[in-house]
Amino acid sequence: MRYDGKHKRNVCVTERLSKHFDWFPVCPEVAIGLGVPRPPVHLVESYDNIHALGVEDAAINVTRALQAYASQCVDQLDDVSGYVFKSRSPSCGPGDTDLFNVEGEVIGKTSGIFAAVVHDLLPTLPLIDEMRLEDPAACEAFIQQVKDYQSAMRGSV
Repeated sequence: MRYDGKHKRNVCVTERLSKHFDWFPVCPEVAIGLGVPRPPVHLVESYDNIHALGVEDAAINVTRALQAYASQCVDQLDDVSGYVFKSRSPSCGPGDTDLFNVEGEVIGKTSGIFAAVVHDLLPTLPLIDEMRLEDPAACEAFIQQVKDYQSAMRGSV
């Protein structure tokens, strides 16, 4: 669910991958108590740290809440074999989210706060964003990575 209350349903994700996997939708922003609609958030680098701050109100800082929720989720991801993130999201973008300086200028790309923690704590978990899944080769590769991950996890139990 987007910050403005609109959905970004992706047919490739919901229909193609549903043939292979069960889905568990997660919205970190809603989980940490932000409403729908909610104020937009962006990533700002300040003093070598990245913060998830309100676009219109920089006093809104959800960085620690997103980090804590991601850590909590990782502790509960025993049965999860892959993760589809939302591209360019300040919480869930996997490396393609705009990073701003304190003056509001884009200075690069980075991962969203939630996605970064999930990746740091589960570095072998297959991760992808919904935009990359629109490429049939990337989609098939992700499906195979998830199946391989499932096999490896079953073998380690």
